[in-house]
Amino acid sequence: MSDTRLKIIHIMNHPPAYEKYSDKQRPEINWDTHDGSWVGIWGLEWADLLSIEVRKINSVFEHEIWQPDLCADEIYSKEIFPGVIHRLFPACVKRKFIGLRKSREFVSQPMIQFSHSKNTNDVIFHIGQSVTCKINKDLFKYCTNAPFVFSFHGQIALPNVSLLKFQKNFLAKFHYLKEHILAKILFKRISFLTYQSNKNLNYLKSYYQGPIKKVTMGIHFDKYLGYDKIKCRRLLNLPLEKKILLTVCRLYDLKQVDKLIEILTAIESDFLYIIVGYGEKKYEEYLHNKARKLKENNKIIFTEYKTGQELIEYFNSSDLFIHVSSSEAGPVAIMEAMACELPIFCTDTGNTAELLRKYDAGLIVEINNYKDWSDKLIDYLSGEPIKTLALDVVKEHYDWGNIAAKFIRIYDYVINDKKQ
Repeated sequence: MSDTRLKIIHIMNHPPAYEKYSDKQRPEINWDTHDGSWVGIWGLEWADLLSIEVRKINSVFEHEIWQPDLCADEIYSKEIFPGVIHRLFPACVKRKFIGLRKSREFVSQPMIQFSHSKNTNDVIFHIGQSVTCKINKDLFKYCTNAPFVFSFHGQIALPNVSLLKFQKNFLAKFHYLKEHILAKILFKRISFLTYQSNKNLNYLKSYYQGPIKKVTMGIHFDKYLGYDKIKCRRLLNLPLEKKILLTVCRLYDLKQVDKLIEILTAIESDFLYIIVGYGEKKYEEYLHNKARKLKENNKIIFTEYKTGQELIEYFNSSDLFIHVSSSEAGPVAIMEAMACELPIFCTDTGNTAELLRKYDAGLIVEINNYKDWSDKLIDYLSGEPIKTLALDVVKEHYDWGNIAAKFIRIYDYVINDKKQ
């Protein structure tokens, strides 16, 4: 393959989350809009990170990331890495009903029009979220010659899963039936499919019979190694003798941090629980209120969202990483904790839980068995060890170089398959 015109176009189906960063500085890449607002690119989305890592080891493919933006008044573009361009397209919200429940999806006519200018003989579209979302449907309709790679970035979400659930609302049942029929048609347009965790994989087989591979997000494995715990604690002004428990996540109800706070409040052992993350202001206030007793006893710290070196120091300061989400595909935070050789306490969801179970490592609990959470945490704080996952296994499965190499092979397969 020597054609340098080959381009991977990564399609995002959600706009930048400006509201999450409303109290923070603009990203380095930003533009003022004509209405006095602004738009910007952080370069930290799944598609950004994957594109950059693939480009580092393979310069044959050029990459573009296309993202709808509710604040954009024109198309904004910036090369965020040599051979990787991120584009923001003006978009709007389309309201729809799932039964009696309001929902919404994002529509970008400028994005679809821009796709018409591409020679789709030299393009692979890499899409995700839902095969039936509006942007993906429009691309299928207008880019009939282009191959599509589809990635489930979260858990495998399919209409037939909802169809099989009990629905009081007949209109919702009818909606999922329509989505089911449409998905049956659209999955035939997919040339290759990737997923992260096995949940609902059996339901996928009724839609898709093409080539498929389990591939996760990645981490820069080596940057987490070689830190001294005591030195990191001193840098962060953390106690040197206490057991430190750490959670790193976005704060919302799916993560079940409130349940964990309740359990830790009732445990009398000496520890410090650190929560690194952010969420909507109202939910953060709710968590702070739940943690009032832990605060009074100096057993909990909330930090703001952390990245880079400081986040690595929090990982390496800790004794146990806890992640008790009710639904995950990865998550990346556990991968990072594994790279720091932390023992893991997690719920039975996502790729990392599957890998821990395979190697009989970590401590995996049921998603809503809160009594078991409490018993197992008491055992750990009383001295019961938790086995860590070997570093060579962590690197094999989650290092970005290995992840990028897997996607390069997928892109090569799709291009060569199209030529036949």
